[in-house]
Amino acid sequence: MHTIFIIFWATWDLAKRYIFPALYNIYRNEEEQNIDIIAVWRRNFDNNDFKNYIKEKTDGFIEHKKHFDDFLNSITYSKVEINEKEDYESLKKQIEKISKKDTQIIIYLSISPDHFIPFIDNSKILNLPKTSKVIFEKPFWKDLETAINLNNKITEVFLEEQIYRIDHYVWKESIQNVLAFRFANTIFEPIWNNKYINNIQITASEKLWVEDRWWYYDSSWALRDMVQNHLFQVLALVVMDPPSKLDAESISQEKLKVLHSIKIPTNDDLVFWQYIWYTEEKWVEKNSKTETFVAMKIEVSNWRFIWTPIYLKTWKKLDKRQTKIVIEFNEIPNILFKNFWHIEKNRIIIEVQPDESIAIHFNIKENWNSKEVQEVKSKFKKELSSKEAYQKLIEDVIIWDKTLFTTFEILKESWMIVNDLVNCKDNCPIIYKYNSWSKWPEIANALLENDNKKWYD
Repeated sequence: MHTIFIIFWATWDLAKRYIFPALYNIYRNEEEQNIDIIAVWRRNFDNNDFKNYIKEKTDGFIEHKKHFDDFLNSITYSKVEINEKEDYESLKKQIEKISKKDTQIIIYLSISPDHFIPFIDNSKILNLPKTSKVIFEKPFWKDLETAINLNNKITEVFLEEQIYRIDHYVWKESIQNVLAFRFANTIFEPIWNNKYINNIQITASEKLWVEDRWWYYDSSWALRDMVQNHLFQVLALVVMDPPSKLDAESISQEKLKVLHSIKIPTNDDLVFWQYIWYTEEKWVEKNSKTETFVAMKIEVSNWRFIWTPIYLKTWKKLDKRQTKIVIEFNEIPNILFKNFWHIEKNRIIIEVQPDESIAIHFNIKENWNSKEVQEVKSKFKKELSSKEAYQKLIEDVIIWDKTLFTTFEILKESWMIVNDLVNCKDNCPIIYKYNSWSKWPEIANALLENDNKKWYD
């Protein structure tokens, strides 16, 4: 099948770092190069100017460049202002010019969410066939009301099977491995419940500040940017029941059950911070209450995990970039070894970034002439780069595989939770300050100390 892949906006960082490298890998792996690309942006490029531009900007992100010049020849450029109907007429002619009898059209919307509706309104001009597909990058607007309005608008023009909503975290190899790790191993599945698991910790941290994404971040906050989009998706995979099949519908049903079961934290279990110089960032309002760090304790009120505390935290501009899942098991009755060294709890650590791996922490006898016990770690690492993850994402769209894409029902449920959390935030008068590039605010420890637990770092 011939594919026309259209990228809105083709000069943005996401396109240069991930989408074009992914498309190149698909192109060079095809026996017959059966993909054409239309790059869309607002500037007046001609085709050669854009090819030279993308050749320069993808340098360092493209490997094995043997076929890269041929790949560039598959790209044509189209200038489109998001609200200009005439530009869509020109884009339509471009599509018609390179279409074949068996062509499918894929449109990747790497655009800000406020541009989704203008695109949808004007996409009618393109007269797209029902075999076309549209990929929506996160975030799916900014709250429950706007997400519902956006989805209603989308479904006026596109069928559900044409709509692909992305959470790119789910394409990371370590996240995809969660289901296999849990449900393909008899040694783990029987103990994956509140009888054996003491607590679960999910952390997502970044060293970077908001930089040139201030326009998005100051209106989205850590809650909307990370909790709604990423952490809830990860949480659902960690605590969901086994799906009846490994298909999109079955997995989505189980994830939705988890979101339905989340108990909204009270103000005592939810704290917000902002790094000290955030309001000094360019264009950020001086009285902004946007949080850049949020930590919370939640419960999933289902049979498997009721009474098991789950702690989430996410931040920007602290000491390291890391996303990980910590499964901490209950302590054993310390009868046999009570006169010896402290026995560590067993843990399973699933690292998502930067080191994609799964580690199991357990205890063994220290050495031949001692009765002391020490903790050891067994680690499995199978890394999939972000470029390869985007390649898998695009290939799934090409073959109509929606297993890893999220449904609007899941997005709607997560927005309902975040709306309640925003109310907690609005009723919580204190936004704490923290120093950039420190470990994390000390007050974050109180969430766990109240339960006689601590963050595992």
